[in-house]
Amino acid sequence: MIKGIGIDIVEVKRLRDIIQRWGERAKKRMFTSKELKYAHMRKKGEFIHLAGRFAAKEAVVKSLGQPTSFLEVEISKEKNGRPYITLKGRTKETAREKGVKEILVTLSHTRTYAVAQAVALGEK
Repeated sequence: MIKGIGIDIVEVKRLRDIIQRWGERAKKRMFTSKELKYAHMRKKGEFIHLAGRFAAKEAVVKSLGQPTSFLEVEISKEKNGRPYITLKGRTKETAREKGVKEILVTLSHTRTYAVAQAVALGEK
């Protein structure tokens, strides 16, 4: 059963401008060390991949219907390329309280925009 749906779009340039203005401090407030390492290693460009992860985090938060720390939502990738979510801390508790068993996420990006959708699933 669908418990919630979220979608978000991020302009890559806007995220890049924020990070360049606020530096490492901004990165560390929005992304886990694992996410930063992943984005830094991509050939297409760090900011494109960070924008995708940020859009995915926003989509997850919207699917849960409750604000959270971005560091409590981690976006990773399976070997086949499929993204998956790891919830931590209070966000994990909130999902459990709402009966969410799994959150599916998909994301895509171009040089200009990144978009993501999340669907929170649970039992009746």
